[in-house]
Amino acid sequence: MESIVSFAASTFMVFGPVFGYIPQYKRIMATKDPSGFSLFVSLILFVANIFRIFFWIGKRFELTLLYQSIVMIIAQTALLELCVRMRNRGGPRLHERSPRSILRSGLKFFWKWDDFLDYIIFLAGLILAILIPTVVFIDSPWFVELLGFFALGIEACLGTPQLYQNYQKRSTAGLSYEMIASWAIGDLFKTLYFIYSGAPLQFILCGAVQLAVDAAITYQIMTYDNKPTL
Repeated sequence: MESIVSFAASTFMVFGPVFGYIPQYKRIMATKDPSGFSLFVSLILFVANIFRIFFWIGKRFELTLLYQSIVMIIAQTALLELCVRMRNRGGPRLHERSPRSILRSGLKFFWKWDDFLDYIIFLAGLILAILIPTVVFIDSPWFVELLGFFALGIEACLGTPQLYQNYQKRSTAGLSYEMIASWAIGDLFKTLYFIYSGAPLQFILCGAVQLAVDAAITYQIMTYDNKPTL
C-alpha cells in the first residue's frame, strides 16, 4: 500500500504542475489573445528547470524531480509556441512596427521576439553556457550547490512576472484563475513533499517563497478589476 501511495505522489509531482497550464492554454486558444499571460513566467520555468537538470547531474537527488523538469520544459515549449503564434496574428499594429528578433532588438524587447525560433536559439545558448562550466567544475561541491541555488532561487520567482504585470495593468483579465489555483495547491503539495522526502534545502525554501507569491496574486484577483485594459 505504501508503494502505491508513493507512486501516486511521484506521478502527481511529475505531471501535476503541468496540468495547471492547461486552462491557460485553452483560454488563449479560445480568445486568440495571449496578453493576459506573462511570457516571463515561461522564461523563469525554462531557466529554472534547465539549471535543475544540471543540478541533478551533479547531485543525484530524487528522479521524480528530474522527470518533473523535463515534462515542464516540454509543456512550456508548447505554451510559448502558442503565445507567439497568436501574438503574431495581432492585426495591423503588429505590422506597423519594426520586427523584433534576438539579434536586432536588444534588451528592451528581450523575450518579446516575433519568431519562435529566436526563443529556441536563446535556450540552446543558455544550455551551452551552463554546460561548459558544469563539465569543468562538476566535481566541485560548491559549484553543484551553486547550481541548486540558481535553479531553485529562479524558480521561487515564478509568479513574480505575473504579479508585476497584474500590478501594472491593475487587472487580471485574460489570466486563468484555474492556473493560479493550481499553482497554490501544487506549491503547497510540493513543499510538503520536499520536506517529507528529505529534498535539498533549496527546494524547501523555493516552495515557501512561491506560496507567498501565490497568496499575493490571489489577493490581486480578489481586488483588481478583471476587465481588459487598453
